[in-house]
Amino acid sequence: MLRIFLFIILTTFISACQTTKTDKIEDPYGAFAVGHNFTPLRNIDFAKEMERNIPNPDKAILFIYNHGTSNGGHGQKCYPESIPSYARAIVRQHDNTVIFYLCSQQVSGKAPGESRYFKRSVELELLLERFKRHGVTPDRTFLLGHSGGASTTLIAAADIPDSFNGFIVSAPGYGFAYTGESKESDDLAPYYQIWKATIEQATEKPGLVYAFEGDTIAPPEDLDFMENMKNITLLVQTPEDCGISDFHGYPWSRCFREKETPKIWQYIQHRISIEQKQASNSTN
Repeated sequence: MLRIFLFIILTTFISACQTTKTDKIEDPYGAFAVGHNFTPLRNIDFAKEMERNIPNPDKAILFIYNHGTSNGGHGQKCYPESIPSYARAIVRQHDNTVIFYLCSQQVSGKAPGESRYFKRSVELELLLERFKRHGVTPDRTFLLGHSGGASTTLIAAADIPDSFNGFIVSAPGYGFAYTGESKESDDLAPYYQIWKATIEQATEKPGLVYAFEGDTIAPPEDLDFMENMKNITLLVQTPEDCGISDFHGYPWSRCFREKETPKIWQYIQHRISIEQKQASNSTN
């Protein structure tokens, strides 16, 4: 009986999280990354910047990068140069690719159902709709994220799977070790369970999830449940000695960039090919 009661509570929280809408985004704050260049945006006509940075939307491959939660909050200053090096390498190496770094201004409420991750998922939905109206189709749109931004992306995979093609994230979690608590603690357990239960609903959208042994902010053990999710490829890596002392930041290392960037690009091309074949078959 207790399990049924807890399930009802979790289901109610999840439903509330997935249907809550934030204010409509008129002019997103962030930056475009194309080639070697960044174009920071604030108080700039977003439609014109889309046209300038994505002049051929029917050919463009769009990445939305979601930053960590320590970088979130109202009045937040975002630094687009801090995009992980593998993502920056992709737009330097491949034409018609563009990153939009979304500097999220969402903050968490007091209740578990008011987590910023769920609010940021709504923020992403509204943003992706704008890119779609510009002409960038969901089959050529991918979400990237690290730490809290990875957690946000995983929620979006459950909430809005039809808005993008796939995702590549690193070190998702709730930072229990960072706060000095665990996911079993009385204070944090409700947040973790709602987040986990929501991600487990994300069965439609495939993606790559990187986790790193020795990461004290996002322990790989928090992601054990993903091993049973067929749509997620969970890659738990042991970081090499590559000039990165904090394993939570391993995606910024030269070693990760050199080894994983070709694999990530291959995954992106594979996903685009699959979507295009499905679209072709549906019209025949």
